[in-house]
Amino acid sequence: MGLTGPQYEALVDALVDAFPDSTTLAMMLRFRLNKHLNAIVAPGPTTDQAFYLIQASEAEGWTADLVQAARKSRPRNAKLLELAQSVRLPSNVPPGPELQRVINDTHRFHDITEWREKMAAIELQVCRIVVTTSTGRQLFGTGFLVGPDLVMTNHHVVEAVIAGEAGTHTSKGLSAHAADVVCQFDYKKVDGYLDKGVSIGLAGDWLVDSSPVSPVDEEREPKSTDPDPAHLDYALLRLATKVGEQPVTSQGEKAEKQAEPRGWIQVPTTASDFEAGSPVFIVQHPDGAPLRFTLDTSGMRGLNGNATRVRYTTNTLGGSSGSPCFDQDWVLIALHHSGDPNFDPLHTPAYNEGVPVNEIRRLLKVRGFDALLDQAPPG
Repeated sequence: MGLTGPQYEALVDALVDAFPDSTTLAMMLRFRLNKHLNAIVAPGPTTDQAFYLIQASEAEGWTADLVQAARKSRPRNAKLLELAQSVRLPSNVPPGPELQRVINDTHRFHDITEWREKMAAIELQVCRIVVTTSTGRQLFGTGFLVGPDLVMTNHHVVEAVIAGEAGTHTSKGLSAHAADVVCQFDYKKVDGYLDKGVSIGLAGDWLVDSSPVSPVDEEREPKSTDPDPAHLDYALLRLATKVGEQPVTSQGEKAEKQAEPRGWIQVPTTASDFEAGSPVFIVQHPDGAPLRFTLDTSGMRGLNGNATRVRYTTNTLGGSSGSPCFDQDWVLIALHHSGDPNFDPLHTPAYNEGVPVNEIRRLLKVRGFDALLDQAPPG
């Protein structure tokens, strides 16, 4: 592979992180590559053994095999994943005529197992939000776990609750209370049957932080200005239980021993590049329906003037508000919040719109809540 110095250092660090002792490192080599650690390097600290192991693999030309073997043994290790993505592994295909071509540089090749596993995990971490107002009317939205007991959604999804708890109502005359909110996980169709999943209520200190919609969001194009950076249409809610740390079960069902916990979606600390023409995926509960997944493989349109909104052409419906938006690597990039506000019957909708999650993190940091998003998911 011809590792550079930084790549060599990163691989040492990744191997030590994935295989923290000589025994686990030796087992990986024996099981995956039929090699004996003690025949390659002398006994010693794991860091030293990893260093000299890579030195041997570089000299003998099997570093790519070492990386692939380590990934197979520890498929969820973040450092190995990052390394594998940053280093191009050599192809086993012999040189020959180029019969196939890369047509679109914004679309990459993906490991099918890894991609499917990420999607399966996210499926467990998105919920349908049901708000029953004082009149009995039900309002629907979508939310997603960003911590053991933290759900992110739109401010406007729970606006009636915020108003009701303050003894007032929204501009549309709606009000509700925290006790009238249910976050419904695993609400989806399985083998043709509707699984109603697990319903979780809100905690007593349910509203961690929120930011309202901007009046600009309701303006037709061309808009008068960009939204205020303090108007990001998000709400961070605390659940009554730490469902993210609990195994996935049906309502009232006992968890299996050693069952994996539900986990939660990590909120990146850096901004996406929002490359125009790149894919945008949205996991959502459109119109309050069972869980759905939509994608537009060239959906990204880009940021607005002050980078407080991002536009895309991936489909959504009412009830999709508060859905997580992902890039093609299943990295969270935005909180979906609205569509093209021009509802003229003769107008063809031009875009849907979300709030970049890096902007939400920025405001949460100013308000002292950013660290809540840094809890590492289990696994």
